[in-house]
Amino acid sequence: MTTAMTCVTPARTAAAGERRSRRRALLSAASAVVAGLATVLKASPAVADCLGSPCCSLASCEQCQYAVSRDRYTCPDGYRRTVWTCVSGSRTYGCGECSTGETCNDGPFACSIWYAW
Repeated sequence: MTTAMTCVTPARTAAAGERRSRRRALLSAASAVVAGLATVLKASPAVADCLGSPCCSLASCEQCQYAVSRDRYTCPDGYRRTVWTCVSGSRTYGCGECSTGETCNDGPFACSIWYAW
């Protein structure tokens, strides 16, 4: 009669190792998603935003003229108002530009403005 020793990994240890492996894979995938979103959502290097807005990514360094309050800004002849909001911390900001384009991203831009909502 021969006696053979066999190494056996207890089921509990194998399951824990498998969980660690899955956790690592999940963390890697989550990190990749976050990195991808950061790249996509990062402002374009062509964006000026020299008006110091907290989150608007404004295209023009020229501040729009306004009457009474900044949200009532006016555009020069041939330009139209484009308005959107952004959030920085717990505050919402209004963002605006005067452009001739069809969307907020299309220029040329005559001026930009931002204000606390």
